Amino acid sequence: MHLVNNPLYKRSLEESDPALWSPNDVEALVIPGLSSYQSPRRRVPDFPHRRPVERCLEKLQIMDRHTHSERAMFSKIFDLIEYAMQRVGRDRQVSVVNDGSPKIEVNGESFSIPFHLGCTVNDSPIFHLIDSFARYEERRHLVPDLEHVAQDEVSTDGFDVAALIAQAANQKEWSSGPDGIYKAHVLYPTSTYKKLVLLTGWVPYKTVVALREGHETLEPITLSRELIDVPCDPHCDWNEIVLFQIIAGLIDESTKLSVKR
Repeated sequence: MHLVNNPLYKRSLEESDPALWSPNDVEALVIPGLSSYQSPRRRVPDFPHRRPVERCLEKLQIMDRHTHSERAMFSKIFDLIEYAMQRVGRDRQVSVVNDGSPKIEVNGESFSIPFHLGCTVNDSPIFHLIDSFARYEERRHLVPDLEHVAQDEVSTDGFDVAALIAQAANQKEWSSGPDGIYKAHVLYPTSTYKKLVLLTGWVPYKTVVALREGHETLEPITLSRELIDVPCDPHCDWNEIVLFQIIAGLIDESTKLSVKR
């Protein structure tokens, strides 16, 4: 992997905070991965208690951002993802929990990253769910006049990259990917709340160290992006819902890695 200049080299501690990373910083840290990359999809278990999911799907079917608050729409998406996550975990007989705020170390300082759901299996991180409001609330402590801006499917936020890096650092504690490269995931809704973006990052552990210790150069992070429909049909075959298949695939993938601890 080629080296690039570390955009955070010799930054002050305050300016090292991911809340203040600029689009240029993000562009310097990542390179695009294969556009054809597809995250793992696995078998979706049956849902013995269907009503909780049906209620979410019924609400999402009628909701839109013109007549419902964005927070209300995100709340239903959150509930759907959390329920699917727990159901897959029970089916696989593994403990899937919402655990721990991700932290990243930059230039010798530790920074927390906002999130709503941090899915882990046996302390092995799977993905972090975030949205524009979580990012906004974290940033406005540093930028009081900041206005909330919804995120679209083509831009990459500094907090999302930081979350990928934080997951890679955590993975180092229990597993080793090929060539010291760690795979991490961030999930967030687009501005319409009709689709979700799944970011998959391949983070070299040398990059984790370079950011933590303030090296002048580092290896860039390879980043792929997938768009996933937010399911909204309570009468469809739930085993065919792509979001559920991806959640099952990510949990299975993380479970296999956690066995290697």
